[in-house]
Amino acid sequence: MILRPGSRVPADGVVVSGRSSLDESNITGESMPAHKEPGQSLFEATLNLDGVLEVRVTKTLEQSTIARMIALVTEAQGAKAPSERFSAWFGQRYTIGVLVGSVAALAAFLAFGNNWEVALYRAATMLVAASPCAVVISVPAAILSALSAAARGGVLFKGGAALETLAGVKVFAFDKTGTLTAGRATVTDVVALDAEESDLLSTLASLEAHSEHHIGDALRREASQRRLPIREVRNVKTFPSRGIAGVDDDGPLWAGNHGMAETMGATVDRQALRALRSTAETIIYVGRGNRLLGAVSVADKARETSADALTALRRSGVEKILMMTGDRRPVALRIGATLGFRDDEIHAGMMPEDKVGRVAEEARQHKIAFVGDGVNDAAALARADVGIAMGAAGSDVALQAADIALLSEDMRRLTAAYRLSRRAARIIRQNLVFAIGAMLLLVTGAALFDLPLPLAVVGHEGGTVLVVLNGLRLLNDPIRDVLKTNSHAGGDRPPSAPHKMPLSLQASTGEQTA
Repeated sequence: MILRPGSRVPADGVVVSGRSSLDESNITGESMPAHKEPGQSLFEATLNLDGVLEVRVTKTLEQSTIARMIALVTEAQGAKAPSERFSAWFGQRYTIGVLVGSVAALAAFLAFGNNWEVALYRAATMLVAASPCAVVISVPAAILSALSAAARGGVLFKGGAALETLAGVKVFAFDKTGTLTAGRATVTDVVALDAEESDLLSTLASLEAHSEHHIGDALRREASQRRLPIREVRNVKTFPSRGIAGVDDDGPLWAGNHGMAETMGATVDRQALRALRSTAETIIYVGRGNRLLGAVSVADKARETSADALTALRRSGVEKILMMTGDRRPVALRIGATLGFRDDEIHAGMMPEDKVGRVAEEARQHKIAFVGDGVNDAAALARADVGIAMGAAGSDVALQAADIALLSEDMRRLTAAYRLSRRAARIIRQNLVFAIGAMLLLVTGAALFDLPLPLAVVGHEGGTVLVVLNGLRLLNDPIRDVLKTNSHAGGDRPPSAPHKMPLSLQASTGEQTA
């Protein structure tokens, strides 16, 4: 098949001829484009950026990368048991136990010489006192209040089990590209050799204005933010996987990677550029003929809210925080250093199956939550005890596999959701202790002290009302303040239209949000 610029790869294959750059971030997590030459493999659903490729299809659709993703998600979801299984088992048997116990109490009261009317009255009092209404309602009252508060704060839980499980999480694992980072390239440094920095950037942006490459977009955005002029460039020609060239009023002009500089005969081994080359960032050289004018470094940056969110998680008692990425290790170490990760907490060069394996290994020791946004994260999201998807930028398959969706790219909502889940767990424990204690007190009074039936009804219903009111306190959780703060501050980017959620997620959250 022939793959043209802007086309998505329809099936896994191998490049036969041609050279190009492909955006593989949705599969491998690599934030920068991957250069492809004859003999190298292509993944289904990745995007061809600039060159024309002749590709030989090597796998059927059933064997493709996406098919493997679906298989991994299905297998990972099957490895998880529903958290409500025990509560359902206990509730059914407790109800039967109360009914049987009331009949046994009636027989006991008759055996101790009470007449039928007195024995039936006291047995009915026992039945009311032992009824599990307060115990049963104590959990859903808190959970539904927490789910409602979370939805108003821009966090959607797919059910109460996700909320309960999140409260017990001790390990958090994060994807890098698009999750901890903004997922798009930005200019990090500019080195001009023969002119002012602004002149070099203006010249480079004028040339890159004719490119659809994401690096060109980063350069144009930087020039726009600095209010630099964009000049006319003529006879523009692209060199796939290397760079771009054209002619402006001062003569021939080119920009590109190290290979482009070598083609033009320019020497990049300059003292002024050594610090730039020592970084793990993408470098764009710019020159005229064999004369090098300077260089610009471009990289994906960490989100503004990521560092604060990770700090808050560490302070809240999370035992381990990991970063898993398909990016190169030098790039991962650079981002990790800015976010406070230790080297042993950073796992780079990981394919989707590697992430699943690492998550499964951690899950054997502690409950783990995985946070991601791409197709390559879907299986890990499903395998984790709690999968958390970045809803605003996340792919549909990631949202389907996740248990929780963040409807914003503000990572502070994740820490707010974690704190809310732990608070909900505390209130559930309070409710259960109070409900069970009140029930034991009423049962003891009915069995030993001839408790009047009206008083048993008041105690039973009063306890139910109290646990409901205690659960309703979660409606005023500060998670809603995160949404207000983000809307005023602007977060990582201006507010945008809500992300369209998959129908399954809408269905699972609609009743809870209401």
